[in-house]
Amino acid sequence: MIKTMRLPLLYTSFIVLCILSVKGQDSTGSNSPSSSGLIDSAQSSSSVSPGVGMTVGQNYILKASDVLEVNVYQEPDLQKQVRVEADGTVALALIGKVRVAGMTVAESQSLVTDLYNRDYLVDPQISVLVVSFAPKFVHVLGMVGTPGKIMIEPDQNLSLIDAIAQCRGVTRLGNPKKVRIKRTDGTKPFDVNYDEIRRGDASDIFLKEGDTITVPERVI
Repeated sequence: MIKTMRLPLLYTSFIVLCILSVKGQDSTGSNSPSSSGLIDSAQSSSSVSPGVGMTVGQNYILKASDVLEVNVYQEPDLQKQVRVEADGTVALALIGKVRVAGMTVAESQSLVTDLYNRDYLVDPQISVLVVSFAPKFVHVLGMVGTPGKIMIEPDQNLSLIDAIAQCRGVTRLGNPKKVRIKRTDGTKPFDVNYDEIRRGDASDIFLKEGDTITVPERVI
């Protein structure tokens, strides 16, 4: 009886010593995978994971190339990610093509809910989320530090001051008093006095997608 009691105790002691030995090796990093390697691997994995886009309000206006996620409560088969096509529509399960471009997120959610409720579901609970946005740009040309395209962030306004600031400002050869803005909506090109706007003597201008801002050269 005594022998049978001591035998497990000896094995237990041996196992404890083995565990302590392994832990000692891990702390020195001699016989275990590098902890930094594990961290690097995790970071690499997270860096390639697809993002879910930016959060926008219900008043964001949908446009072509936006990607939407449509969720129907307790109907996982109807969950879908869809891109707004060039014609402004998305293709959804059961209800087919739905025109959403030009609508706010809230309006599109209400429309999709009504369409499902009409023929397929009873009081459906539906959410529409924007998971990826069509990029919107303005072009800043002429006598600025770094001419080029400036992105308009989703659901945000971009002012003339902000756009020129992102281009490192007007150069000393530029004429800030006659900055020209050309739009793609048919509006006649117009000039603004950027100096007055910068001083606060005139209101700043919110830019629209596709605007071209040109800072002319100073006439000496």
